[in-house]
Amino acid sequence: MTSADPLVGARSLTDLFARSVRLRGDAAALSESGRKITYAELDEASDAVAVLLADAGVGRGDLVGVLLERSHRVPGWILGILKSGAAYVPLDPTYPRERLHYMVADARVKILVGDPEQAAACGLDGVDVIDPRSSAPGVTPPFEPAATPDPQDPAYVIYTSGSTGQPKGCVVTHANVLALLEATLPLFDLGPRDRWSLFHSFSFDFSVWELWGPLATGGTAVVIPAAAARATEDFLRLLADEGVTVLNQVPSVFRFLAREYADSGAPDLALRYVIFGGENVDLDVVKAYTDAAGDRAPEFVNMYGVTETTVFTTVRTLTPADLAGAVRSPIGVPLPHLSVRLLDGELAPVPDGEAGEMWVAGTGVTAGYLHRPELTADRFRTFDGTRWYRTGDLARRLPDGALEYLGRNDQQVKIRGHRVELAEVEEALRADAAVHDAAAAVTYDADGTAVLVTLVVPAGDGAFSVAALRRHARATVPAYLVPNRFLRVDTLPLTPSGKLDRRAVQELAQAGGAPPPAPAAARTRVLVVDPIHESALAELRRTHDVHVELRPPADRLLRLVEDVEVIVVRSGVRIDADVIRAAPRLKVVARAGSGVDNIDLDAAEAAGVAVFNVPGVSAPAVAELALGLMLSAARHIVLADRQVRAGVWNKAALAGIELGGKTLGLVGLGQIGSRLAELARGMGMRVVATVDRDTPERRVRLRGQGIEAVPLEELLATADVVCLAVPLTDRTHHLIDDRSLRAMRRSALLVNISRGPVVDEEALYRALTEGEIAGAALDVVAEEGNPGRLAELDNVVITPHIGAMSADSQERIGRILLDSLHEVLAGRKVATSCR
Repeated sequence: MTSADPLVGARSLTDLFARSVRLRGDAAALSESGRKITYAELDEASDAVAVLLADAGVGRGDLVGVLLERSHRVPGWILGILKSGAAYVPLDPTYPRERLHYMVADARVKILVGDPEQAAACGLDGVDVIDPRSSAPGVTPPFEPAATPDPQDPAYVIYTSGSTGQPKGCVVTHANVLALLEATLPLFDLGPRDRWSLFHSFSFDFSVWELWGPLATGGTAVVIPAAAARATEDFLRLLADEGVTVLNQVPSVFRFLAREYADSGAPDLALRYVIFGGENVDLDVVKAYTDAAGDRAPEFVNMYGVTETTVFTTVRTLTPADLAGAVRSPIGVPLPHLSVRLLDGELAPVPDGEAGEMWVAGTGVTAGYLHRPELTADRFRTFDGTRWYRTGDLARRLPDGALEYLGRNDQQVKIRGHRVELAEVEEALRADAAVHDAAAAVTYDADGTAVLVTLVVPAGDGAFSVAALRRHARATVPAYLVPNRFLRVDTLPLTPSGKLDRRAVQELAQAGGAPPPAPAAARTRVLVVDPIHESALAELRRTHDVHVELRPPADRLLRLVEDVEVIVVRSGVRIDADVIRAAPRLKVVARAGSGVDNIDLDAAEAAGVAVFNVPGVSAPAVAELALGLMLSAARHIVLADRQVRAGVWNKAALAGIELGGKTLGLVGLGQIGSRLAELARGMGMRVVATVDRDTPERRVRLRGQGIEAVPLEELLATADVVCLAVPLTDRTHHLIDDRSLRAMRRSALLVNISRGPVVDEEALYRALTEGEIAGAALDVVAEEGNPGRLAELDNVVITPHIGAMSADSQERIGRILLDSLHEVLAGRKVATSCR
């Protein structure tokens, strides 16, 4: 470490940061999407938050909830809380309302820092909310605290999964984090030139290392936007563009990045270190990455740890021998400020080479669990005059003194880096009146990805609704605790003593459950005419008789549907009255996405055919697609030839335009438009929108979200990017016609994520060729698969919807499609039914 000065003598995290500000005030502390925030600016922003908190009566020892989306603003808000003497409790806005309610009540949080509207949406109306964008009356920074934090004061409380079925808050002090930094940072060659990824949710303690590592060494924390974190190709590009040198990753996430890295031809990256934490490292994935990178490979470091010992406990720099050796999970040796004992059930040391439970002591061991004295006493014990934490993790000591991780000795597992108590999953499902009992297990797919499987014993008459169970789980526990699969069983397996037989549960989960497969005669005939995710297709084929023929001609489609019971469609094929009449056995038309404009609902209703779609996942996915289209169009329009011939030379258009500071005009503000507005504001764009039901109350509400409601005429005349996000109706057919295009700015871009006929494509072609607008980006054209003359233009981007959607979104849509289809075939109505 080349810049350890701020740590020397620091008594708190705020003291550490103040020293970094004095040393590196003009240097970049944070970076996000090209925006730089210096140490001095971060100091000023956090002072403003501290002033607001002090004015609200927050002081030393208080707990302040942080209900914030990940952005460059969050570190300033966290620092402001610490400056006030309080500790922060991260509350992930994606958590279900019940989970957030429990955490706020359990922590006795009375004040939140966050967006008041988001707090209300999360059901936290009874808690005082401070909006960091507001200002305290009569008080201005800099902030002078009434009392500086003591080393033993809490810095944060992070909730982890609980074995009793409820999460528990772990109290971590300033001294705990300082000890981590003082002991761990000198093990690396880190300094002011390093740029660290800030990738993880602040509800995951990996983020503590990602934030304070660079702040303690004078480096820069590069905030990874949520959209980029979910899209591996974008994430890889961001690593290159931002020059990230220290990448922190959970192994299951790195697996996808490593695959994208190899598929992209091993591009040049500035990476010096890749630091793993949260779960078992995938040695084969690391080896594949190093083989692809060659002599440009970074140093890979495996860091085992738990929240109760402050992020990390052991360290191991992975060597070629590790990657080729027989040790599956080498976690190395304890960090300098910690010690590890391996003990048996009688708390006696085990011999080297034998498995024992890891007990950890040292200055990283935390204060215990918030308001849980009995649980704290059970897990944190003092013997031999030293306070120890029993991890519940098993390890063995290797001949060289290093440790090999062997797994859990209880029912806790790791899924995508999160500690998951199977009991919490089971308790959440038992709360559903339709469930008599449940047992969870973790299996692994072909790629080594953890899959959470739950065996469910139905209550009452044995009715079993996978879709309803999944909805209940989503409303009760965080997304990482929602089972991937639900398997129906009549009873749970028990041991001779009457206890749940966990080994048998694991075997049933791996085998796919107890029920035998349906006989061939009972299999439903399914026709798939548009692409769907391969995992959903494989599951369909496991239980149904599936025929796939993508986008068949109309005459061919009429013959294909003669004996089918289910048609799975997206937007590429028209299911009209002729098709429905040609399918006498048809029961269901399932659209794998949002919208039903290509399905004749009247004909389906007359024939008794159920129709449903899957809008919930599509909305955010399409919004992210729209942002990608905007960026693509803005960066790749090439107009030089036409400009020269027309005598109009716009140099800026030759290389594209920057979207930051530009105006986005949204025509339509449903789920898609609202999410896109949020993304655009994160890029620094002004957002105006044309909406239905334009009332004064709604205008006020939109202004609070940073959106200005304007008439369509004004939007067309002022927007740099016009984005269409409206359903296709008689009123919106050719909404953008020749007259509308002439009203737009010559430098404007048109982005269409609605159905193709919303735009008059003949008029658009003329406007593009005559230079009336700069370019266009189209999701789906009027005649999908046949863009016609528009595809010939070099200032047009056209992408098929399914091809551009992220793999995660496609997979989730496929899963919901399967659940909903199961429900409809069982005669039950689903939430996404149409009519």
